[in-house]
Amino acid sequence: MNQEEINQKFASAGWELDGSFYKHLIVGYTGELSILAYRQAWETEDSEFQLCDHENDLSYWVREIPTPQRAAQLLREHGEPLNE
Repeated sequence: MNQEEINQKFASAGWELDGSFYKHLIVGYTGELSILAYRQAWETEDSEFQLCDHENDLSYWVREIPTPQRAAQLLREHGEPLNE
């Protein structure tokens, strides 16, 4: 998946886009949740995305781009502290 495809998929899933890190990172956000695609996500075939719940300091890695509602559920069920 290239950068533009990731941007489109984030937007289609309901995430707002923050383009300020476009050279190194794609950020989708809504409220206290975000989804991150690091540069290797569009430079390799092995795309992984980091879900973050900033209010509760939780993180979870996924291979598919979820909606914000599904991301919240995944973080509640499987999230681990951000600093680990």
